[in-house]
Amino acid sequence: MANRHTQTCAIAAALNILGDHWTLLLVREAFYGATRFGEFQRNTGIAKTLLSDRLFFLEKEGIFRKEDVGERGTRYAYYLTEKGRALETVMIALMQWSNEYVYGRGKEPVQLLDRSTGKPVPQLQLRNRKGEALGAMDVAFRAGPGASKATRRRLESIE
Repeated sequence: MANRHTQTCAIAAALNILGDHWTLLLVREAFYGATRFGEFQRNTGIAKTLLSDRLFFLEKEGIFRKEDVGERGTRYAYYLTEKGRALETVMIALMQWSNEYVYGRGKEPVQLLDRSTGKPVPQLQLRNRKGEALGAMDVAFRAGPGASKATRRRLESIE
Protein backbone atom coordinates (compact mmCIF):
# COMPACT_ATOMS: atom_id res chain seq x y z
CA MET A 1 0.00 0.00 0.00
CA ALA A 2 1.36 3.38 -1.00
CA ASN A 3 1.59 6.63 0.94
CA ARG A 4 3.05 5.25 4.14
CA HIS A 5 3.38 7.57 7.11
CA THR A 6 6.98 8.13 8.17
CA GLN A 7 6.32 9.85 11.49
CA THR A 8 7.53 8.13 14.65
CA CYS A 9 4.04 7.78 16.03
CA ALA A 10 1.99 4.77 17.13
CA ILE A 11 -1.12 6.06 15.35
CA ALA A 12 0.78 6.70 12.08
CA ALA A 13 2.34 3.23 12.29
CA ALA A 14 -1.07 1.63 12.88
CA LEU A 15 -2.52 3.56 9.92
CA ASN A 16 0.24 2.14 7.73
CA ILE A 17 -1.31 -1.27 8.38
CA LEU A 18 -4.97 -0.51 9.02
CA GLY A 19 -5.55 2.80 7.24
CA ASP A 20 -6.97 1.44 4.00
CA HIS A 21 -10.76 1.44 4.31
CA TRP A 22 -11.03 -2.20 3.16
CA THR A 23 -8.60 -3.51 5.74
CA LEU A 24 -10.76 -3.05 8.83
CA LEU A 25 -13.73 -4.49 6.97
CA LEU A 26 -11.71 -7.65 6.34
CA VAL A 27 -10.72 -7.75 10.01
CA ARG A 28 -14.40 -7.25 10.91
CA GLU A 29 -15.38 -10.19 8.74
CA ALA A 30 -12.73 -12.36 10.40
CA PHE A 31 -14.18 -11.46 13.81
CA TYR A 32 -17.61 -12.40 12.45
CA GLY A 33 -16.19 -15.80 11.48
CA ALA A 34 -15.28 -15.45 7.78
CA THR A 35 -12.21 -17.44 6.77
CA ARG A 36 -12.54 -17.93 3.02
CA PHE A 37 -11.74 -15.63 0.13
CA GLY A 38 -15.29 -15.89 -1.20
CA GLU A 39 -16.80 -15.00 2.17
CA PHE A 40 -14.64 -11.90 2.47
CA GLN A 41 -15.48 -10.88 -1.10
CA ARG A 42 -19.23 -11.50 -0.78
CA ASN A 43 -19.58 -9.82 2.63
CA THR A 44 -17.60 -6.68 1.79
CA GLY A 45 -18.09 -6.24 -1.97
CA ILE A 46 -14.34 -5.72 -2.45
CA ALA A 47 -12.96 -6.47 -5.92
CA LYS A 48 -11.18 -9.83 -6.12
CA THR A 49 -7.81 -8.38 -7.12
CA LEU A 50 -7.92 -5.84 -4.31
CA LEU A 51 -8.99 -8.54 -1.85
CA SER A 52 -6.10 -10.72 -2.91
CA ASP A 53 -3.69 -7.81 -2.37
CA ARG A 54 -5.16 -6.96 1.04
CA LEU A 55 -5.12 -10.56 2.28
CA PHE A 56 -1.51 -10.90 1.18
CA PHE A 57 -0.65 -7.63 2.94
CA LEU A 58 -2.47 -8.63 6.16
CA GLU A 59 -0.69 -11.97 6.16
CA LYS A 60 2.68 -10.24 5.62
CA GLU A 61 1.91 -7.87 8.52
CA GLY A 62 1.02 -10.78 10.81
CA ILE A 63 -2.69 -9.90 11.18
CA PHE A 64 -3.89 -13.01 9.32
CA ARG A 65 -2.34 -16.41 8.83
CA LYS A 66 -3.10 -18.36 5.68
CA GLU A 67 -3.73 -22.07 5.97
CA ASP A 68 -4.13 -24.57 3.14
CA VAL A 69 -7.39 -26.41 3.85
CA GLY A 70 -6.84 -28.57 0.75
CA GLU A 71 -10.38 -29.19 -0.35
CA ARG A 72 -10.45 -30.11 -4.07
CA GLY A 73 -6.99 -28.76 -4.80
CA THR A 74 -5.31 -25.86 -3.10
CA ARG A 75 -7.77 -23.82 -1.07
CA TYR A 76 -6.90 -21.39 1.66
CA ALA A 77 -8.53 -20.18 4.82
CA TYR A 78 -7.49 -16.98 6.59
CA TYR A 79 -7.47 -16.75 10.36
CA LEU A 80 -6.70 -13.91 12.74
CA THR A 81 -3.36 -14.29 14.47
CA GLU A 82 -2.78 -13.18 18.06
CA LYS A 83 -1.81 -9.78 16.63
CA GLY A 84 -5.05 -9.71 14.65
CA ARG A 85 -7.21 -10.82 17.59
CA ALA A 86 -5.61 -8.02 19.64
CA LEU A 87 -7.56 -5.60 17.41
CA GLU A 88 -10.75 -6.64 19.21
CA THR A 89 -10.76 -3.59 21.49
CA VAL A 90 -10.10 -1.28 18.53
CA MET A 91 -12.94 -2.84 16.55
CA ILE A 92 -15.37 -2.65 19.47
CA ALA A 93 -14.40 0.96 20.18
CA LEU A 94 -15.00 1.87 16.52
CA MET A 95 -18.36 0.09 16.50
CA GLN A 96 -19.46 1.80 19.70
CA TRP A 97 -18.34 5.20 18.46
CA SER A 98 -20.11 4.74 15.13
CA ASN A 99 -23.28 3.39 16.75
CA GLU A 100 -23.42 6.47 18.97
CA TYR A 101 -22.19 9.28 16.73
CA VAL A 102 -22.85 8.11 13.17
CA TYR A 103 -26.10 6.14 13.50
CA GLY A 104 -27.43 7.32 16.86
CA ARG A 105 -29.06 5.48 19.70
CA GLY A 106 -31.83 3.18 18.61
CA LYS A 107 -30.47 3.00 15.04
CA GLU A 108 -27.40 0.81 15.61
CA PRO A 109 -26.77 -1.57 12.69
CA VAL A 110 -25.00 -4.07 14.98
CA GLN A 111 -25.49 -4.23 18.71
CA LEU A 112 -22.80 -5.60 21.00
CA LEU A 113 -24.25 -7.92 23.62
CA ASP A 114 -22.69 -9.88 26.47
CA ARG A 115 -23.21 -13.53 25.49
CA SER A 116 -23.78 -14.64 29.08
CA THR A 117 -26.42 -12.02 29.96
CA GLY A 118 -27.76 -10.77 26.62
CA LYS A 119 -27.26 -7.22 27.92
CA PRO A 120 -25.51 -4.48 25.90
CA VAL A 121 -21.75 -4.27 26.35
CA PRO A 122 -20.92 -1.08 28.28
CA GLN A 123 -19.16 1.71 26.41
CA LEU A 124 -15.39 1.17 26.47
CA GLN A 125 -13.64 3.68 28.66
CA LEU A 126 -10.10 4.35 29.77
CA ARG A 127 -9.49 3.44 33.38
CA ASN A 128 -6.57 3.88 35.73
CA ARG A 129 -4.99 1.01 37.65
CA LYS A 130 -7.59 1.41 40.42
CA GLY A 131 -10.40 0.96 37.88
CA GLU A 132 -11.46 4.61 38.00
CA ALA A 133 -12.64 6.22 34.75
CA LEU A 134 -10.20 8.54 33.00
CA GLY A 135 -11.12 11.40 30.70
CA ALA A 136 -8.92 12.93 28.00
CA MET A 137 -7.66 15.57 30.43
CA ASP A 138 -6.52 12.84 32.85
CA VAL A 139 -4.08 11.31 30.36
CA ALA A 140 -0.59 12.70 29.80
CA PHE A 141 1.34 12.11 26.59
CA ARG A 142 5.08 11.58 27.13
CA ALA A 143 7.82 10.63 24.68
CA GLY A 144 8.63 6.94 24.85
CA PRO A 145 11.95 5.18 24.34
CA GLY A 146 11.37 4.95 20.57
CA ALA A 147 10.38 8.60 20.10
CA SER A 148 12.10 10.65 17.42
CA LYS A 149 13.57 14.06 18.18
CA ALA A 150 10.58 15.67 16.46
CA THR A 151 8.16 13.68 18.61
CA ARG A 152 10.07 14.61 21.77
CA ARG A 153 9.97 18.32 20.83
CA ARG A 154 6.27 18.12 19.98
CA LEU A 155 5.32 16.45 23.25
CA GLU A 156 7.54 18.76 25.33
CA SER A 157 5.58 21.69 23.90
CA ILE A 158 2.28 20.40 25.38
CA GLU A 159 3.52 19.63 28.88
